[in-house]
Amino acid sequence: MTPLAHSGRAGRGLGPQSYSAHVLAVRELARAHASAALEYREAPDPTFEAAAEWAGAFHDLGKLEAANQLILRTKENGGLAVNHVDAGVAHLAARRQAEAAIAVYGHHIGLCDLPGEKAKDQRGGQNRAEAACRDPAIKLMTDANLPDLIHQHHQAVPGGDPMVPTLLTRGFTGIERRLLLSCLVDADHTDTARHYGDQPDLHPGAGRWEERLTALDRYVSNLGGDTGKRSALRSEIYHACRAASTDQLIWACDSPVGSGKTTAIMAYLLQAATALGLRHIFIVLPYTNIVQQSVDVYRKALVLPGESPEKIVAAHHHQAEFKSADLRFLTALWDAPIIVTTAVQFFETLGANQTPRLRKLHQLPGSAIFIDEAHAAMPIHLWPFMWEQVKTLAIGWSCRFVLGSGSLAKFWENPRILGAGKTETIPPMIPDATRNASSIFEQSRISYRSRPDTLTMTGLCDWVQTSRGARLVVLNTVQSAAVIAEELSRRGELTLHLSTALAPIHRRTILRLIRSRLKTKPDLDWVLVATSCVEAGVDFSFATAFRERCRVSSLVQIGGRVNRHGERSEGIVWDFVVNDPLLTVHPDFKSSRDVVDDVFHKGMWDRDLTELMTYALDAEFKRQSEEQKIADLMREESAGCYPSVARLTRLITADTRLVVIDAELIKAVREGCRVDYRELVARSVQLWFTKVTKLSLTQIGDGEELYAWEYEYDPKFLGIMAGVLKLSQIDRDGYAFV
Repeated sequence: MTPLAHSGRAGRGLGPQSYSAHVLAVRELARAHASAALEYREAPDPTFEAAAEWAGAFHDLGKLEAANQLILRTKENGGLAVNHVDAGVAHLAARRQAEAAIAVYGHHIGLCDLPGEKAKDQRGGQNRAEAACRDPAIKLMTDANLPDLIHQHHQAVPGGDPMVPTLLTRGFTGIERRLLLSCLVDADHTDTARHYGDQPDLHPGAGRWEERLTALDRYVSNLGGDTGKRSALRSEIYHACRAASTDQLIWACDSPVGSGKTTAIMAYLLQAATALGLRHIFIVLPYTNIVQQSVDVYRKALVLPGESPEKIVAAHHHQAEFKSADLRFLTALWDAPIIVTTAVQFFETLGANQTPRLRKLHQLPGSAIFIDEAHAAMPIHLWPFMWEQVKTLAIGWSCRFVLGSGSLAKFWENPRILGAGKTETIPPMIPDATRNASSIFEQSRISYRSRPDTLTMTGLCDWVQTSRGARLVVLNTVQSAAVIAEELSRRGELTLHLSTALAPIHRRTILRLIRSRLKTKPDLDWVLVATSCVEAGVDFSFATAFRERCRVSSLVQIGGRVNRHGERSEGIVWDFVVNDPLLTVHPDFKSSRDVVDDVFHKGMWDRDLTELMTYALDAEFKRQSEEQKIADLMREESAGCYPSVARLTRLITADTRLVVIDAELIKAVREGCRVDYRELVARSVQLWFTKVTKLSLTQIGDGEELYAWEYEYDPKFLGIMAGVLKLSQIDRDGYAFV
């Protein structure tokens, strides 16, 4: 009988997939992924492509076990009888393809803890019952059956073994192992999804970088707007970025808010992609809510006639990466010419060990990458590790990087952060004269002030109501923002609320309303209550802002949402402290709040913002004593403890789940219907798993990755907090009327 790789799905009218068809497809696709990445490798390395081909050829060797074939022929779901990975690892190890063996061992469970695996050799003693990257429970059986499995494989898969490269005398680095596993996993998942009819469109648009640069020039020239000094500065910044050398691997761009960074740095990225023949352009943003704003701009400016905007500029909002085979087709891949994603997605992928996240990594070599609002990209102790990844991609894989922010902290100049005696020199993309002129404008635009007393919820609302015009109030937690918004609305204030309690599709609607209100009714009295999701990259211009004490960088960023274009004589940003039983305290800001207090006491707000931010960053770092975290992470990566590295490089440490708020989507997932991942993430929120458990939310789909929201949801105001606050009120009262 023809050996199988996957069972059929009778309910969907799908037959099984043969072992031969799957292995040949995965072998070729893994090799092709590796070959495409190697086009951008600084030094030729045939061993990498060979490792990908070997891994693809033998990743499913253990499925040829008789017990596994019986299950594949008779059952549609359920696990195999024998761990099918072990045979491939055994064969690859015998053929001295150690890196391919590591990839095969991890193609379901992720990159392993290599020291732990190597310790099996010592524990096994003379019997050698255990070995690195092997399953000790079946090792002896696998070794006995291996000759027969290899014989079956060669009968099913024509063409013999993959090419044998020059003997590999070194082990791969961490990033090479992640890239290799990415090539294998994407090939495996892609072919499996294709067989089951779940594979999305595999034909993204072409780069056409020169044409897009011409289109961007035309778009910028047609923007119009004011003709004063601000407009002249924006023009200077655009042309400086467009003309920046593509030979420089990493640039710094501390262009102030409202200076047109979105288009100016894109001009450089397009120029670099053209000059170097790059594959992709990445825009990495700190918050999910500003992804769509940037996507909208880029689609207007860069999509050429006859093209599908979604294929050219891809929006990667959420962590839409699933372990479940049935949900895997929803994974967002980095295969469009231009990818707009979040810092969480981008940087956690660089440190990942799990296959859902690593699947897309092989697309990164040969890319131009803009890390916007770099100060807010991650906790500072993660930058030394990420800096090494950035430099490796730039030096070894032809990537180009721009670190940008209106308040850029130069962490690379701080030896306490990068390590004793280690500093880097990153040149500024904007000429000094233009920067200085922009800095003078910034200092005249905004005044930063601090409220000396601690406020209650009532006191905060009273104070906000004493101001007039468009006011922005930013709280440190989603619950605090919802409570204040609800209270101000109850008092009769015209109030909007924006936080991650709302699904992206509803945040988008509220963002449009905010922009419309600010543009068409600039003198209207109203309040936006929000979380930090409005700090960076959002084109708002309020009269006054109130920011719960958090970080110096947060105050500076909120300053970018006040009097943004200098339309008023002065804008005021207030720092305040609040303490109230109805409001929740964010646990991560104690040290940084002390630094905010220090900066106000020292009267440092008249300094250049880059200088101020660099000082604040150093002060926060000293207070937090993060050196040990840095050392631990670098040691774990060097040793190959990849699960530990993935845990330590989590930007968001909360254990969250995707919770679907749309009734029709919930029904479709429950019934096993195919859904568009873009619709899924647009109509979902992320919730801590502890909250999911506390609320007893129902799991939908396969595994514990998707849940249904079953309480009140308010799409126009509070989102899921409408239900959460009602439940909190019931808890406080001890009863409810139903």
